[in-house]
Amino acid sequence: MKTKTFLLTAIAAMILFACSNKNEFVIKGHIEGEAPAEVYLQKSKDGKFEILDTAKVENGNFAFKGEIQMPDLYYIALNDQLYIPFFNEAGKITINFHVDSLKNPRVSGSASDQEFRNYLKLIDGHRSALMEVYSKFTEANSAGDTVTMTLLEEKLDNMQKDQMAEIREYIRANSKSFVAPYVAMRQAYDMELSEMEEVMASFDPAVKESPFSKMLADRIEILQNVAIGKTAPEFTMNNPEGEPVSLSQFRGKVLLVDFWAAWCGPCRAENPNVVDAYNKYHDKGFDVLGVSLDREKEAWLKAIADDHLTWTHVSDLQFWQNAAAKQYGISAIPSNVLLDRDGVIIGRNLRGKELQEKLAEIFAEV
Repeated sequence: MKTKTFLLTAIAAMILFACSNKNEFVIKGHIEGEAPAEVYLQKSKDGKFEILDTAKVENGNFAFKGEIQMPDLYYIALNDQLYIPFFNEAGKITINFHVDSLKNPRVSGSASDQEFRNYLKLIDGHRSALMEVYSKFTEANSAGDTVTMTLLEEKLDNMQKDQMAEIREYIRANSKSFVAPYVAMRQAYDMELSEMEEVMASFDPAVKESPFSKMLADRIEILQNVAIGKTAPEFTMNNPEGEPVSLSQFRGKVLLVDFWAAWCGPCRAENPNVVDAYNKYHDKGFDVLGVSLDREKEAWLKAIADDHLTWTHVSDLQFWQNAAAKQYGISAIPSNVLLDRDGVIIGRNLRGKELQEKLAEIFAEV
Protein backbone atom coordinates (compact mmCIF):
# COMPACT_ATOMS: atom_id res chain seq x y z
CA MET A 1 0.00 0.00 0.00
CA LYS A 2 2.84 2.37 0.92
CA THR A 3 4.64 1.45 -2.31
CA LYS A 4 1.54 2.29 -4.36
CA THR A 5 1.12 5.63 -2.58
CA PHE A 6 4.78 6.44 -3.16
CA LEU A 7 4.53 5.63 -6.88
CA LEU A 8 1.39 7.75 -7.29
CA THR A 9 3.08 10.64 -5.49
CA ALA A 10 6.21 10.29 -7.62
CA ILE A 11 4.19 10.20 -10.84
CA ALA A 12 2.19 13.26 -9.77
CA ALA A 13 5.41 15.09 -8.97
CA MET A 14 6.87 14.19 -12.36
CA ILE A 15 3.74 15.42 -14.15
CA LEU A 16 3.77 18.66 -12.14
CA PHE A 17 7.46 19.17 -12.89
CA ALA A 18 6.96 18.54 -16.60
CA CYS A 19 4.01 20.92 -16.78
CA SER A 20 5.81 23.67 -14.92
CA ASN A 21 8.84 23.45 -17.19
CA LYS A 22 7.31 23.01 -20.64
CA ASN A 23 8.07 26.67 -21.41
CA GLU A 24 11.57 26.70 -19.95
CA PHE A 25 14.59 27.64 -22.01
CA VAL A 26 18.21 27.11 -21.07
CA ILE A 27 20.84 28.96 -23.08
CA LYS A 28 24.49 27.98 -22.82
CA GLY A 29 26.97 30.07 -24.73
CA HIS A 30 30.68 30.27 -25.39
CA ILE A 31 32.58 33.35 -26.56
CA GLU A 32 35.84 33.06 -28.44
CA GLY A 33 38.27 35.96 -28.37
CA GLU A 34 38.44 38.75 -25.83
CA ALA A 35 35.15 38.31 -23.97
CA PRO A 36 33.46 40.95 -21.82
CA ALA A 37 32.89 40.41 -18.09
CA GLU A 38 29.16 39.92 -18.65
CA VAL A 39 26.56 39.61 -21.41
CA TYR A 40 22.90 40.56 -21.56
CA LEU A 41 19.77 38.79 -22.73
CA GLN A 42 17.59 41.37 -24.47
CA LYS A 43 14.40 41.91 -26.43
CA SER A 44 13.36 44.86 -28.54
CA LYS A 45 10.39 46.84 -27.27
CA ASP A 46 9.04 50.00 -28.93
CA GLY A 47 12.26 50.38 -30.88
CA LYS A 48 14.52 50.10 -27.81
CA PHE A 49 16.36 47.20 -26.22
CA GLU A 50 15.02 45.89 -22.94
CA ILE A 51 17.46 43.90 -20.77
CA LEU A 52 15.80 40.73 -19.47
CA ASP A 53 18.77 39.15 -17.71
CA THR A 54 22.51 39.51 -17.13
CA ALA A 55 25.04 36.67 -17.05
CA LYS A 56 28.65 36.59 -15.89
CA VAL A 57 31.20 35.34 -18.42
CA GLU A 58 33.72 32.88 -17.01
CA ASN A 59 36.39 31.38 -19.26
CA GLY A 60 34.27 32.50 -22.20
CA ASN A 61 31.18 30.66 -20.97
CA PHE A 62 27.82 32.11 -19.96
CA ALA A 63 24.30 30.81 -19.35
CA PHE A 64 20.72 32.07 -19.20
CA LYS A 65 17.57 30.38 -17.97
CA GLY A 66 13.95 31.45 -18.14
CA GLU A 67 10.53 30.81 -19.58
CA ILE A 68 9.08 31.65 -22.98
CA GLN A 69 5.54 31.13 -24.24
CA MET A 70 6.38 30.86 -27.95
CA PRO A 71 9.42 31.33 -30.20
CA ASP A 72 10.50 34.96 -30.38
CA LEU A 73 13.45 37.11 -31.42
CA TYR A 74 15.96 37.68 -28.60
CA TYR A 75 19.45 39.18 -28.49
CA ILE A 76 22.69 38.32 -26.74
CA ALA A 77 24.39 41.68 -26.22
CA LEU A 78 28.03 42.34 -25.37
CA ASN A 79 27.38 46.08 -24.99
CA ASP A 80 25.17 48.83 -26.41
CA GLN A 81 26.58 48.38 -29.91
CA LEU A 82 27.41 44.68 -30.26
CA TYR A 83 24.74 41.98 -30.18
CA ILE A 84 23.56 38.77 -31.79
CA PRO A 85 19.93 38.27 -32.81
CA PHE A 86 18.55 34.75 -32.49
CA PHE A 87 15.19 33.03 -32.19
CA ASN A 88 14.71 31.76 -28.67
CA GLU A 89 12.27 28.97 -27.81
CA ALA A 90 11.63 26.43 -25.08
CA GLY A 91 14.41 23.86 -24.82
CA LYS A 92 18.18 23.69 -24.51
CA ILE A 93 19.98 26.10 -26.83
CA THR A 94 23.69 26.59 -27.40
CA ILE A 95 25.21 29.73 -28.91
CA ASN A 96 28.89 29.90 -29.77
CA PHE A 97 30.53 32.87 -31.47
CA HIS A 98 33.72 34.89 -31.87
CA VAL A 99 33.73 38.52 -30.71
CA ASP A 100 35.08 39.53 -34.13
CA SER A 101 32.39 37.65 -36.07
CA LEU A 102 29.02 38.30 -34.44
CA LYS A 103 27.18 37.87 -37.73
CA ASN A 104 28.13 34.19 -37.84
CA PRO A 105 27.09 32.59 -34.55
CA ARG A 106 26.70 28.84 -34.28
CA VAL A 107 23.26 28.23 -32.82
CA SER A 108 21.75 24.82 -32.10
CA GLY A 109 18.69 23.57 -30.25
CA SER A 110 16.21 26.00 -31.81
CA ALA A 111 14.34 24.94 -34.92
CA SER A 112 12.98 28.47 -35.24
CA ASP A 113 16.47 29.91 -35.25
CA GLN A 114 17.47 27.57 -38.07
CA GLU A 115 14.57 28.97 -40.11
CA PHE A 116 15.75 32.45 -39.15
CA ARG A 117 19.28 31.65 -40.41
CA ASN A 118 17.80 30.43 -43.71
CA TYR A 119 16.05 33.77 -44.11
CA LEU A 120 19.24 35.71 -43.29
CA LYS A 121 21.12 33.64 -45.86
CA LEU A 122 18.47 34.50 -48.45
CA ILE A 123 18.74 38.21 -47.63
CA ASP A 124 22.55 38.16 -47.70
CA GLY A 125 22.42 36.61 -51.16
CA HIS A 126 20.09 39.37 -52.33
CA ARG A 127 22.32 42.05 -50.83
CA SER A 128 25.45 40.66 -52.48
CA ALA A 129 23.77 40.50 -55.89
CA LEU A 130 22.51 44.08 -55.59
CA MET A 131 25.87 45.41 -54.39
CA GLU A 132 27.57 43.91 -57.44
CA VAL A 133 25.24 45.81 -59.76
CA TYR A 134 25.47 48.98 -57.63
CA SER A 135 29.25 48.83 -58.01
CA LYS A 136 28.93 48.71 -61.79
CA PHE A 137 26.43 51.58 -61.68
CA THR A 138 28.90 53.70 -59.67
CA GLU A 139 31.62 52.99 -62.23
CA ALA A 140 29.31 53.96 -65.10
CA ASN A 141 28.30 57.13 -63.25
CA SER A 142 31.95 58.12 -62.73
CA ALA A 143 32.61 57.56 -66.43
CA GLY A 144 29.52 59.52 -67.46
CA ASP A 145 28.15 56.46 -69.26
CA THR A 146 24.43 57.29 -69.14
CA VAL A 147 23.45 54.43 -71.46
CA THR A 148 24.94 51.84 -69.10
CA MET A 149 23.48 53.66 -66.09
CA THR A 150 19.98 53.44 -67.57
CA LEU A 151 20.39 49.73 -68.30
CA LEU A 152 21.70 49.05 -64.79
CA GLU A 153 18.86 51.03 -63.19
CA GLU A 154 16.37 48.85 -65.04
CA LYS A 155 18.27 45.73 -63.99
CA LEU A 156 18.29 46.84 -60.34
CA ASP A 157 14.56 47.52 -60.46
CA ASN A 158 13.86 44.05 -61.88
CA MET A 159 16.19 42.39 -59.38
CA GLN A 160 14.47 44.08 -56.45
CA LYS A 161 11.06 42.99 -57.73
CA ASP A 162 12.25 39.40 -58.16
CA GLN A 163 13.87 39.35 -54.74
CA MET A 164 10.75 40.72 -53.09
CA ALA A 165 8.69 38.04 -54.83
CA GLU A 166 11.10 35.40 -53.44
CA ILE A 167 10.70 36.76 -49.91
CA ARG A 168 6.91 36.79 -50.23
CA GLU A 169 7.03 33.17 -51.33
CA TYR A 170 9.23 32.37 -48.30
CA ILE A 171 6.57 33.87 -46.02
CA ARG A 172 3.75 31.90 -47.65
CA ALA A 173 5.73 28.66 -47.63
CA ASN A 174 6.48 29.03 -43.90
CA SER A 175 3.04 30.05 -42.64
CA LYS A 176 3.36 27.70 -39.64
CA SER A 177 6.70 29.16 -38.60
CA PHE A 178 7.03 31.82 -35.90
CA VAL A 179 9.76 33.35 -38.05
CA ALA A 180 7.33 34.14 -40.88
CA PRO A 181 5.60 37.03 -39.01
CA TYR A 182 9.02 38.53 -38.30
CA VAL A 183 9.91 38.38 -41.99
CA ALA A 184 6.49 39.78 -42.90
CA MET A 185 7.00 42.75 -40.58
CA ARG A 186 10.47 43.38 -42.01
CA GLN A 187 8.99 43.45 -45.51
CA ALA A 188 5.59 44.97 -44.71
CA TYR A 189 6.74 48.40 -45.84
CA ASP A 190 7.10 47.04 -49.38
CA MET A 191 3.67 45.36 -49.34
CA GLU A 192 0.26 46.63 -50.29
CA LEU A 193 -2.45 46.49 -47.62
CA SER A 194 -4.28 43.68 -49.42
CA GLU A 195 -1.11 41.61 -49.51
CA MET A 196 -0.50 42.08 -45.78
CA GLU A 197 -4.07 41.01 -45.10
CA GLU A 198 -3.55 37.91 -47.24
CA VAL A 199 -0.31 37.04 -45.45
CA MET A 200 -1.93 37.50 -42.04
CA ALA A 201 -4.83 35.25 -43.00
CA SER A 202 -2.41 32.50 -44.08
CA PHE A 203 -0.70 32.17 -40.69
CA ASP A 204 -1.38 29.17 -38.50
CA PRO A 205 -3.68 30.07 -35.54
CA ALA A 206 -0.85 29.61 -33.03
CA VAL A 207 1.47 31.80 -35.10
CA LYS A 208 -1.14 34.58 -35.16
CA GLU A 209 -0.63 34.92 -31.40
CA SER A 210 3.06 35.75 -31.75
CA PRO A 211 4.37 39.27 -30.99
CA PHE A 212 5.34 39.91 -34.63
CA SER A 213 1.92 38.77 -35.86
CA LYS A 214 0.32 41.24 -33.46
CA MET A 215 2.62 43.97 -34.74
CA LEU A 216 1.58 43.13 -38.29
CA ALA A 217 -2.08 43.15 -37.26
CA ASP A 218 -1.59 46.61 -35.72
CA ARG A 219 -0.01 47.89 -38.93
CA ILE A 220 -2.84 46.45 -41.00
CA GLU A 221 -5.38 48.19 -38.77
CA ILE A 222 -3.57 51.53 -39.11
CA LEU A 223 -3.40 51.25 -42.89
CA GLN A 224 -7.05 50.23 -43.09
CA ASN A 225 -7.90 53.46 -41.28
CA VAL A 226 -5.97 55.55 -43.81
CA ALA A 227 -6.88 53.64 -46.96
CA ILE A 228 -8.20 55.40 -50.05
CA GLY A 229 -11.89 56.14 -49.52
CA LYS A 230 -11.56 56.63 -45.75
CA THR A 231 -11.94 59.98 -44.01
CA ALA A 232 -8.45 61.09 -42.96
CA PRO A 233 -7.98 60.76 -39.18
CA GLU A 234 -7.82 64.06 -37.36
CA PHE A 235 -4.60 65.24 -35.75
CA THR A 236 -3.31 68.47 -34.23
CA MET A 237 0.34 69.52 -34.14
CA ASN A 238 2.22 72.76 -33.59
CA ASN A 239 3.59 74.97 -36.34
CA PRO A 240 7.06 76.59 -36.05
CA GLU A 241 5.57 79.40 -33.95
CA GLY A 242 4.22 76.88 -31.43
CA GLU A 243 0.61 77.37 -32.49
CA PRO A 244 -1.63 74.28 -32.85
CA VAL A 245 -2.80 73.39 -36.35
CA SER A 246 -5.53 70.80 -36.93
CA LEU A 247 -6.11 68.81 -40.08
CA SER A 248 -9.80 69.70 -40.05
CA GLN A 249 -8.89 73.38 -40.56
CA PHE A 250 -8.24 72.55 -44.22
CA ARG A 251 -11.72 71.22 -45.00
CA GLY A 252 -13.03 72.72 -48.21
CA LYS A 253 -9.64 72.43 -49.92
CA VAL A 254 -7.92 69.66 -51.83
CA LEU A 255 -5.07 68.94 -49.41
CA LEU A 256 -1.75 67.15 -49.75
CA VAL A 257 -0.51 66.00 -46.33
CA ASP A 258 3.19 65.77 -47.04
CA PHE A 259 5.43 63.76 -44.66
CA TRP A 260 9.07 64.80 -45.08
CA ALA A 261 12.23 65.93 -43.24
CA ALA A 262 15.14 68.28 -43.80
CA TRP A 263 17.58 65.34 -43.50
CA CYS A 264 15.75 63.27 -46.15
CA GLY A 265 17.49 63.54 -49.53
CA PRO A 266 14.63 62.09 -51.61
CA CYS A 267 12.22 64.47 -49.82
CA ARG A 268 14.30 67.50 -50.74
CA ALA A 269 14.55 66.24 -54.32
CA GLU A 270 10.74 65.99 -54.50
CA ASN A 271 10.11 69.42 -52.94
CA PRO A 272 10.45 71.38 -56.24
CA ASN A 273 7.65 69.26 -57.71
CA VAL A 274 5.40 69.99 -54.73
CA VAL A 275 6.26 73.70 -54.99
CA ASP A 276 5.33 73.65 -58.67
CA ALA A 277 2.01 71.91 -57.93
CA TYR A 278 1.25 74.34 -55.11
CA ASN A 279 1.96 77.40 -57.27
CA LYS A 280 -0.09 76.01 -60.13
CA TYR A 281 -3.22 74.98 -58.21
CA HIS A 282 -3.25 76.93 -54.93
CA ASP A 283 -5.55 79.64 -56.29
CA LYS A 284 -7.96 76.93 -57.44
CA GLY A 285 -8.30 75.42 -53.97
CA PHE A 286 -5.21 73.24 -53.50
CA ASP A 287 -3.14 73.39 -50.31
CA VAL A 288 -0.29 71.52 -48.65
CA LEU A 289 0.27 70.63 -44.99
CA GLY A 290 3.89 69.70 -44.39
CA VAL A 291 4.45 67.26 -41.52
CA SER A 292 8.13 67.11 -40.65
CA LEU A 293 9.90 64.13 -39.10
CA ASP A 294 12.80 66.35 -38.07
CA ARG A 295 14.19 66.50 -34.55
CA GLU A 296 16.19 69.72 -34.90
CA LYS A 297 14.06 72.83 -35.29
CA GLU A 298 16.81 74.91 -36.88
CA ALA A 299 17.41 72.37 -39.65
CA TRP A 300 13.66 72.10 -40.25
CA LEU A 301 13.19 75.86 -40.58
CA LYS A 302 16.25 76.24 -42.80
CA ALA A 303 14.97 73.56 -45.20
CA ILE A 304 11.57 75.29 -45.37
CA ALA A 305 13.29 78.55 -46.33
CA ASP A 306 15.87 77.03 -48.67
CA ASP A 307 13.28 74.99 -50.60
CA HIS A 308 10.72 77.84 -50.71
CA LEU A 309 7.99 75.83 -49.03
CA THR A 310 5.42 78.57 -48.46
CA TRP A 311 2.56 76.42 -47.12
CA THR A 312 1.66 75.47 -43.53
CA HIS A 313 4.15 73.32 -41.63
CA VAL A 314 3.88 71.32 -38.40
CA SER A 315 6.12 69.00 -36.39
CA ASP A 316 6.56 67.63 -32.89
CA LEU A 317 10.29 67.19 -33.59
CA GLN A 318 10.11 63.54 -32.56
CA PHE A 319 11.86 62.03 -35.61
CA TRP A 320 10.31 58.63 -36.48
CA GLN A 321 8.11 58.85 -33.39
CA ASN A 322 6.20 61.74 -34.95
CA ALA A 323 2.62 61.25 -33.71
CA ALA A 324 0.91 61.98 -37.03
CA ALA A 325 3.34 59.79 -38.97
CA LYS A 326 2.64 56.88 -36.61
CA GLN A 327 -1.10 57.50 -36.88
CA TYR A 328 -0.88 57.32 -40.67
CA GLY A 329 1.44 54.29 -40.76
CA ILE A 330 4.32 56.22 -42.32
CA SER A 331 7.40 54.00 -42.47
CA ALA A 332 9.42 55.80 -45.16
CA ILE A 333 9.62 59.34 -46.48
CA PRO A 334 8.81 61.15 -48.66
CA SER A 335 5.24 59.97 -48.22
CA ASN A 336 1.90 61.71 -48.61
CA VAL A 337 -1.86 61.40 -48.67
CA LEU A 338 -4.14 63.49 -50.88
CA LEU A 339 -7.52 64.52 -49.45
CA ASP A 340 -10.58 65.85 -51.23
CA ARG A 341 -12.52 68.86 -49.98
CA ASP A 342 -14.44 66.68 -47.50
CA GLY A 343 -11.27 65.25 -45.96
CA VAL A 344 -11.58 61.86 -47.70
CA ILE A 345 -8.36 60.19 -48.83
CA ILE A 346 -8.26 60.04 -52.64
CA GLY A 347 -4.57 59.28 -53.21
CA ARG A 348 -1.43 58.02 -51.50
CA ASN A 349 2.25 58.56 -52.24
CA LEU A 350 1.67 60.62 -55.36
CA ARG A 351 4.97 62.07 -56.49
CA GLY A 352 6.43 63.66 -59.59
CA LYS A 353 4.31 63.20 -62.68
CA GLU A 354 1.64 61.20 -60.79
CA LEU A 355 0.88 64.13 -58.47
CA GLN A 356 0.69 66.59 -61.34
CA GLU A 357 -1.62 64.32 -63.34
CA LYS A 358 -3.94 63.71 -60.37
CA LEU A 359 -4.25 67.43 -59.63
CA ALA A 360 -4.82 68.22 -63.32
CA GLU A 361 -7.65 65.68 -63.31
CA ILE A 362 -9.22 67.14 -60.15
CA PHE A 363 -9.02 70.78 -61.16
CA ALA A 364 -10.09 70.18 -64.75
CA GLU A 365 -13.55 69.88 -63.21
CA VAL A 366 -13.33 73.31 -61.58
